[in-house]
Amino acid sequence: MVSRKARKFNIPGIPVITGPRFGDFRISLKEAQEKYPDQPFMAAFFDPTVIIPSHCVEELRNIPDTHVSATGNMATRFSTALAGSGDLSKELAACVKYDVPRAVDSFFPYLQEEIKHSGNQVLPCSETWTRIEVQQDLVQIVGHVIGRFVVGAPLNRSQDWLKASIDHAISVIMFSFWLRQFPEFLRHYIAPIMPYKRKLEQSKQVIKASVQPLIEKQRTANTSSKASSESGRLVQWLLERYDQSESPQFIQSQIIKDHNTLCFAAIHGPNVLLVQALIDLASYPQYITLLREEIDRELSQNPFEEWTNETIDRLEFMDAFCKESSRMNPQSVSKLPLAWFRKTHQPITLSTGHVIPEDTLIAAMNPLFTLKDFPEMEDPEKFHPERWMKDRSNPHPDANFRFGSTTLDSLTFGYGRHACPGRSFGTAIVKDVLAYILSRWDVRLGGGQTGRPDNIYMDFQTMPPVPPLGNVYLELKARS
Repeated sequence: MVSRKARKFNIPGIPVITGPRFGDFRISLKEAQEKYPDQPFMAAFFDPTVIIPSHCVEELRNIPDTHVSATGNMATRFSTALAGSGDLSKELAACVKYDVPRAVDSFFPYLQEEIKHSGNQVLPCSETWTRIEVQQDLVQIVGHVIGRFVVGAPLNRSQDWLKASIDHAISVIMFSFWLRQFPEFLRHYIAPIMPYKRKLEQSKQVIKASVQPLIEKQRTANTSSKASSESGRLVQWLLERYDQSESPQFIQSQIIKDHNTLCFAAIHGPNVLLVQALIDLASYPQYITLLREEIDRELSQNPFEEWTNETIDRLEFMDAFCKESSRMNPQSVSKLPLAWFRKTHQPITLSTGHVIPEDTLIAAMNPLFTLKDFPEMEDPEKFHPERWMKDRSNPHPDANFRFGSTTLDSLTFGYGRHACPGRSFGTAIVKDVLAYILSRWDVRLGGGQTGRPDNIYMDFQTMPPVPPLGNVYLELKARS
């Protein structure tokens, strides 16, 4: 009998490449891309993945989720069934797709309040250079902001809730990473005894104790009190979307699961983008003056706490800088990077003639590094935010040049019907926090380092080169 994993490696016409079991897969990917530029090949990650040519993404952009889905990819790579976290309910998906975009403008005063409050708490007030733990410090700021939206004040400032919500996502990632070292048939038995599984359950219990009273309060509140922005918008939206014929206990347990799923994506996704952008600021200080000119222009019109979504939209060079940072530091294998991670649920036939079986993980080569597909991209391996400013003076600028756009030359947030629905809110948070930091602090690489530090690469992931995995640190100094 052929094992399930062996069958995954045995797809007719699709060659298999191998790489280091731990560490950097980029050399193997680069060699394979050069050898097989117009056909799929399989990368032997911990979970074997078929890498399709970037031009095939266009033909799959609107394929239904019954055939190919991002949630299927998440379920496999992060072992969501065994973790008991990470599944995307249709109710949560509807909230993120419809409710969140409608509420962004009205939420901005609270967004500004949280950035200012948490930034001043977490970041140093000294006018001498002070080392910061960039990953740990920035995730506190993003966590406060997302928490204000999800559970409202004062719960979002509770250290118990904040720590548990941050730890939950880290535990899911580490649990799935170590679980994937074991053969698939053993994972069901290994999972319950893993240390990160215990940490995961501990964080869930703290979150449940924190959020349960809020759900019950919202469920029994009258209409006028439900309108309060401090009550936790996401909780209220979910209560309105779940079938009220279900028991209160069932709805409550589902909302807590939805809370954990959203915090997993909404806290750590923007935080990684923000960490990478701040490292880029310290690595390319020549751009700080241009960015501050934009920020100072807006501050001369309105204080930071009165900024709106329109204010952030006017920070055009900030937008270009963040877009270039996300291009150069995708949250998957970089240079050559991968993007558009999905899983097939039915066989699909590519224009190359290859048939991808059901139950197969797929990803695409990031087309920004495939020069034959985008020959107009000048110096693609150079950090050059100005490339995204060329069309901004046009009375009708191309929206594809903006941070958060979803096009074939920018797959950070997905593509087609599979694009991230919460990207406008997430990108606004990144630019807003970065603007506040630049307005109040100077930033530099620590230890006298110069040049952009290289990222850390493991399996299919790209991670910032900061503790706990790296040794790069940043220093901040309060501006006088």
